[in-house]
Amino acid sequence: MSRRIGASLIALALTAGFGLGYIWASFYADGKSSEEKKPVVGIEQKREIIRDNTPVIYEKEYKLCRHVIIEDFPDKEKLVGKDLQDLRKIYKPENGYSVSLLDGTLTFHQVVEDWCPHDKEKCRLKEYQGRVAVYKGPDAKNDVLVKVTGIRIEILPASIQEKIKNGAYEFENEQVLNDALENLDEFL
Repeated sequence: MSRRIGASLIALALTAGFGLGYIWASFYADGKSSEEKKPVVGIEQKREIIRDNTPVIYEKEYKLCRHVIIEDFPDKEKLVGKDLQDLRKIYKPENGYSVSLLDGTLTFHQVVEDWCPHDKEKCRLKEYQGRVAVYKGPDAKNDVLVKVTGIRIEILPASIQEKIKNGAYEFENEQVLNDALENLDEFL
């Protein structure tokens, strides 16, 4: 039984030691952390002013097509002399902007609730009242009738008729589409 008592005393001593160590460490940590905390009131951060040689990145994210286009910032000269806080007052999040300044580079990110200019220029041939018609827009669900040609769909070969009906005649812009229309004119 003496071994049992001895083992219990050792276990009790170890538990008490760990407990006292934990309590002492928590008091020490509280005292240490209060020493390290310094008030931030009255400390002025350095304001970095935008200069004419500050690199500017302008990202436009088009929400409908999810394309991001990086382009030159318009009116860059209006940024000179302002700091980040000034710019955030002008280019607000409620207008789709986020502005950041990191490592001397100013970045504007604008979210636009529209299609990108590239997608807006897309054109396609479709059938409209028995004729080949030109539609313009980002996709077949969001396009607008631009013009109806004099080409009757029934005079075209069946394979071309089928492709037009299935939306396979899509083009990057009107100029490319007009070249395709000239090729269809041979069936007149």
